[in-house]
Amino acid sequence: MDSTELITALSCSPDENICLLFEAGAQPEADFLAFKVQHALRLHSLYIHPQLTEFQNYGPWLLEIDNAEQLPDYLTSLPGCAAVLVSTRYSSMLAVQLSRGCTIVQPDGSTALTRFYASHVIGVLAQCAENDWHAFLFNGITQWWLPGETQWQTLAINPPEVDKPTNHIIRLDKATWQQITDKPEVTSILKEWQKMPTSKVFPPCAQRLMVIKVLNKSKELGSLSPADQKLYVLYYLNGGRQELESDALKAALPKVLNGTLSLADVLVNLADTQYWKSKQLMVFASIREITNGIF
Repeated sequence: MDSTELITALSCSPDENICLLFEAGAQPEADFLAFKVQHALRLHSLYIHPQLTEFQNYGPWLLEIDNAEQLPDYLTSLPGCAAVLVSTRYSSMLAVQLSRGCTIVQPDGSTALTRFYASHVIGVLAQCAENDWHAFLFNGITQWWLPGETQWQTLAINPPEVDKPTNHIIRLDKATWQQITDKPEVTSILKEWQKMPTSKVFPPCAQRLMVIKVLNKSKELGSLSPADQKLYVLYYLNGGRQELESDALKAALPKVLNGTLSLADVLVNLADTQYWKSKQLMVFASIREITNGIF
């Protein structure tokens, strides 16, 4: 992912600090523990609530970055990078501040553990400047960068509108909660794709965007069954775009839409080509295995 614009923009003043927010669970626990030992003095967990401390090895952490020149190496080598922040706060205090975003009170009053730093969530929260919690959550943060599909992008944070905020607890109304909650089909497909090696090339936020993009593309074909739609998205994301856009599949599409054929049947028939055999047969088998053969 291109970080050129990000690195260029990180010309911090002496009273500003750079932090990298990453998810420890994106790497094997043994690897994270080794990384933790090496960077012990510069790491701060966001899971500081007593009920969350046992999950710290899988949750979000802040890593202090001494200068912008160090950042590219971390972005390349450290799995699970979710945000780059520039702040006037010390990293230890910033971690306490951001820890409040890990739990959000839903409209029904129940509390949910959230990945508040995911692009589709933080993008909504950053606009809610009329709330007390907004002033607490974004206090002292001068830049917030998020991973996109191809490059890092800056987050627009609205200036706080509350002069004297008193409550740091994030409570969302129904309309706002619906904005940050994915549809079940997105959640289901994303969960399956994240079990596959091809997803590991992309950061979690980009994975979600890619699933939504391909899901919308599948809907352009017509009313696919839930199983066919799921297979389409997973197959596409695993390198099967050429087959899905082939003339053979287009010819068979009416029968798929009326239920005469399943998409799986069509893809199996495409195995007659040597290209498909060599490249996609293993992928198709992997998808069937991971999804328990529902196709």
